[in-house]
Amino acid sequence: GGPPKAEALRQLCEQLGVDRAHTIAFGDHANDLAMLRWAGTGFAMANAAEQVLADADAVAPHHAEHGVAQVIEALLAA
Repeated sequence: GGPPKAEALRQLCEQLGVDRAHTIAFGDHANDLAMLRWAGTGFAMANAAEQVLADADAVAPHHAEHGVAQVIEALLAA
C-alpha cells in the first residue's frame, strides 16, 4: 500500500471498477500530495500550501468559496 489517502482512493477505484484516469481529488496540505498525484486530475485548493499548489494539475477556488462544489458543477456542465 501507499500513503493512506492515495491507498484509500486506489482501493475504492478497484472495488468500483473505476479507472484512475477518471478520478479527481482535492487537497490543501502535504499529506494530500500522493492522492493528488494518483488521481487522474489532482486539484489544489486556492488556499493550499505552496508545495501543493506547485504540484497539482489544477487549482480549485478557495475552500471558503465552496471550491470543490464549483469544480464539480463545472465538470458536470461540460
